[in-house]
Amino acid sequence: MAFCRKSAFSGAMGGLVASVAIWSTLHFQGAQRERLPPTRAEQDVMLQSGGLFVHKGQTISAKQLSPELKIQFERAFSLRSQTMRDAELQFYKEVDKLARLHILDKQLAEAGDSGSKSVADREAELLPRDEATTEDARNLYEASDPSAPREGFAPVKNQLVGYLNEVRRREALETWTNELRKKGEWKLLLERPSPLPELTALNLQGLPFEGKGQPNALVFVDYLCTNCVAFLVEFAKRVEENRGELRPVYVPFPYTRPESAMALARGALCAQQLGAFASFHMAALTKGELLADVSVFDLARQTDARMSEFKACYRSGEGLTDLLARAQGLARNFGLMQTPAIVYQGKLLEGDGIFETFDSLLKSSPASGQLTKRVDENKRRGPSQP
Repeated sequence: MAFCRKSAFSGAMGGLVASVAIWSTLHFQGAQRERLPPTRAEQDVMLQSGGLFVHKGQTISAKQLSPELKIQFERAFSLRSQTMRDAELQFYKEVDKLARLHILDKQLAEAGDSGSKSVADREAELLPRDEATTEDARNLYEASDPSAPREGFAPVKNQLVGYLNEVRRREALETWTNELRKKGEWKLLLERPSPLPELTALNLQGLPFEGKGQPNALVFVDYLCTNCVAFLVEFAKRVEENRGELRPVYVPFPYTRPESAMALARGALCAQQLGAFASFHMAALTKGELLADVSVFDLARQTDARMSEFKACYRSGEGLTDLLARAQGLARNFGLMQTPAIVYQGKLLEGDGIFETFDSLLKSSPASGQLTKRVDENKRRGPSQP
């Protein structure tokens, strides 16, 4: 009898334990399911009916876009049918552009500007920009390919002028909306695709590199972007303070004012081939805001390179087209949206406030942290006494 009672008790306890185990497993699985990223179908539903971005505290969905922008969104959404990273990044960029144009559209509406004009047409009425000239187009043509026949410029002149005007409109729109972003007035709700590519898996050969050993940072260089020279000066200080621990590859990326930025990018790559990138880079940084008016050959005269060799490299274009194409590919792989930008410790850092995050990442590395700490202590002590 006692045996039966004991068996019954043991069975009941076993059942209870089993029930608890099953409940715990289901609860754990449910909790895990809650933390899993949404499926592609769930993402699609959220994108179509949920929010895309926030503007002045209001969540904006695809349904709230103007008819013109809604068509653009639907076109981008349909092209997103691929699951490749490039397609995801392109869609992210398209949504970013739609957000900017939506803000512009609302600003124009508030200003009482109505009518049948497209957003692209009305953009020029709100955002100041310089009109591209034939000379600008010729500079871009020659900077893109110095070996191209001069008689080949005439057929593409109008196309290049139109392209430059589009670039300048985009530049003005981004500058304007980035100011709003800094004020916290708008942000995207979509997250950029991840993870980022590993630096060890990339072909960085031929690009300017500072240090010895494996590169551990990418710096996208557009000498003419807003605040880029100031950023590069600050970055150079950190390379010096963390000598040996911070080993950057500089990726020429002529994102703004391509008629001039392209020439500087080509010049930087020629200087690299001639072992004079460091002096070319420093010469560019010392010009500051005046850099846009300086000839690439004037910069080269301040470097360690022989002018005859520099001109031969620049004008022949040998190897430069491939390197610039590879640089553009790197920017696309990382989903670059603006400059200045750094890739470090698996993160892409862009735009204003970049050093707040970068410095914290730099100090989190044991070796870099110790070196940076010693530099900070030396600064506090001041010059040593004899």
